Amino acid sequence: MPEFLENSNSYHLGIKQDGEPLGDVALPPWAKGSPEEFIHINREALESEYVSSNLHHWIDLIFGYKQRGQPAVEAANIFYYVTYEGAVDLENMDDMIQKYAIEDQIANFGQTPIQIFRVKHPRRGPPIPIAHPLYFAPQSITLTSSVSSTISHMSAVLFIGLLDNTIILMNEGLILSVKLWLTTRTQLGGNFTFSGPQENFFGVGSDVISPRKIGTFLAENVKFGRQLLATMQINSDKYLILCGNWENSFQIISLSDGRIVQSIRQHKDVVGCVAVSSDGNVVATGSYDTTVMIWHAFRGRPSEKKMRTANFEISENDHIIMERPVHILCGHDDIITCLFVSTELDIVVSGSKDGTCIFHTLREGRYVRSIRHPSGFGLSKLVATRHGRVVLYSEIDLSLHMHSINGKHIASATSIGRLNCMELSCCGEFMACAGEHGQIVLRSMHSLDIVWKYPGAGKGITSLAMTREECFIAGTKDGSLLVFSVETALIRRGSMPQTSVKPSGAG
Repeated sequence: MPEFLENSNSYHLGIKQDGEPLGDVALPPWAKGSPEEFIHINREALESEYVSSNLHHWIDLIFGYKQRGQPAVEAANIFYYVTYEGAVDLENMDDMIQKYAIEDQIANFGQTPIQIFRVKHPRRGPPIPIAHPLYFAPQSITLTSSVSSTISHMSAVLFIGLLDNTIILMNEGLILSVKLWLTTRTQLGGNFTFSGPQENFFGVGSDVISPRKIGTFLAENVKFGRQLLATMQINSDKYLILCGNWENSFQIISLSDGRIVQSIRQHKDVVGCVAVSSDGNVVATGSYDTTVMIWHAFRGRPSEKKMRTANFEISENDHIIMERPVHILCGHDDIITCLFVSTELDIVVSGSKDGTCIFHTLREGRYVRSIRHPSGFGLSKLVATRHGRVVLYSEIDLSLHMHSINGKHIASATSIGRLNCMELSCCGEFMACAGEHGQIVLRSMHSLDIVWKYPGAGKGITSLAMTREECFIAGTKDGSLLVFSVETALIRRGSMPQTSVKPSGAG
């Protein structure tokens, strides 16, 4: 986090001999005075191919054969003798003055790490940048396949979810379809690399379960869309969470047969949005009653133990989500429209029609801070990365605003038309946006600059998903699916430099 470089609370840290007060950390000229730029460039450097291919030299110095002896002397890697493991035996030292002096030395100057390797550490094998192809070559995205009328009645595909090798689709008629996601790996049945002439294969396969209508009724004032749905996996079982029901509940649907297996009603008004943590352990729901509720997934082993309700018994194994919320979070004055929850960052982010974005801690449910839209317009969507970047979108003025989770404004931009979907890439470096205009725009999560743009084919994009291979799957207004992938033939082992993001005009 770049915040550690700034003395944002104006603590008195002292005055230098030349009279200059100590404050923010002085950054090198290439950081252009920006802590965010400093962290961004350092992160890119540490992930670069140069660092990866020379990492073994660093291991040799810190943990390896160059830590001691003549190799350490030749590498100018010599430290004071008491810093090395086994150099002194403090437990059996009788001279207390000497003992305290050595302890002070260690406390102030540290210790040399344990020597793990006595011989040269091998160099890392050939690089495989395909792990995050979008990170290395965002400009090489191409439309690779199109599937028409994926769900019956030519209705708009409003939700695309991904779990393992399956694609979960839902159209505006509440018709659920689960299909296979086909890749080169699934076709070949094993591991693969892209170093040869083998072309990658990505596509939509056959039905896992036949399309079927979900037997539920939505509230009249709810606009059905992406915010009402989320997928989760518990052990090997896959589920879809559906909100917006007229009786103020949210439902858990089994993706093995399309059956509603659990219905939870705790909110006092319609549940308008849902989010699931990346590990699948936590579910957050936002309601028209202006509250956010946090739920834990039930991950107990199958048991014969029963839990009694008023009229019947339910086995613990039938509970997908615990029936009672862990936290009820307040603070908004209007409908909750969008959510993000992260166990890694210990954060819950909620956006509302009242124009505010509120941060709570996940474990304790404690209020942290609020961010308001510059013009006070209601928030429609939000995305957040594991690095702590949050992007807010309002469909009223079509604006995008990026903040850190510590509340600092980083960048703003204007979208090209109204957005129906915003999704992050797996590497977290890019955000894909799409909407009624039919274009797909890829933006940098460092600056919101446009990196790549798909001009569209006359079809409005109504849903979007990013696979772990960093392909895009886009659902259209006429029920079609478009699959985009990175041209991996352009990425050669060890020869593909990381693409630097260049600013482009607002769009």
